[in-house]
Amino acid sequence: MKKIMMPYLLAYFFLFVSYFLVSFIMAVLLSFMHVSSFIYQLLITFFSYLILVAFTFIFYKMVKEKPLIHGMTLSMTYLIIQFIFHLKDINIQILIKPLFVFIIYYLLYYIKKKQQ
Repeated sequence: MKKIMMPYLLAYFFLFVSYFLVSFIMAVLLSFMHVSSFIYQLLITFFSYLILVAFTFIFYKMVKEKPLIHGMTLSMTYLIIQFIFHLKDINIQILIKPLFVFIIYYLLYYIKKKQQ
C-alpha cells in the first residue's frame, strides 16, 4: 500500500508547496508593483497550469506499473480536491484542470510508448 500511495502523496505535496510558494512570491511582488486585475489573473492562471504540468510529470516519473489507471485516478482525485476547495464558486476551470492533467499524463504515456 505504501508503494502505491507514495507517488500520490509526494506529487500532491509538491503541488501544495509550489502553489504556496508562487502565491507568496506573487503577493510580495505585487504589493510593491500595482498591476491590473486582468494581468494578475493571467499570471495566476499561467503559473497554475505550469505547476500542473510539473505535477503531472513528477507523478508520471514515479509511477511504474499500470500508468493509465494511475493517471485516471490522479485526475479524479484532483477533481475531488478541486470540488472540496471550491464548493461555493464552481466554474468551468474546476473541470478543465483535471482534464488537462489527464491529457498531459496521456501524452507523456504516448510519447514513452512511441519511443520504445
